[in-house]
Amino acid sequence: MKEISEATTPASIERLMLEAEVQSTCVKWMRTRGYWARKFSSMSQRSVPDYLFSRFAGYGEIHIPPALDRIKFFCEFKRQGCKVDKETGFMSTQAQLDEQKAMREAGWDGFECSDVNEFKRWVLAYERNGGR
Repeated sequence: MKEISEATTPASIERLMLEAEVQSTCVKWMRTRGYWARKFSSMSQRSVPDYLFSRFAGYGEIHIPPALDRIKFFCEFKRQGCKVDKETGFMSTQAQLDEQKAMREAGWDGFECSDVNEFKRWVLAYERNGGR
């Protein structure tokens, strides 16, 4: 039997962020950057993306270069560490993928995200490309 003096410090456990935490952190970051952000929900339509984001001249106090005037996209948030489906290659359900496809066909850009830093990288790259 080991003596108490031989005990080691417990390993630290890294807790993964829940979907609501990833979503909240990303939305706060976007709003500080002058974006309009709205939770998207529909009583008649299931599987809609979690949030819609837009940036346009006249909204907020941050000056927006003309190239970025009218950026709009959606994001489907997932919990940190969410598994990717082997068949689809995405974290979203098939119904969510179908809705995302319909939104893209209607002119929206968007993506799914389970990591705050990944979200920030995507947004910055999207802005650099003028919303394309």
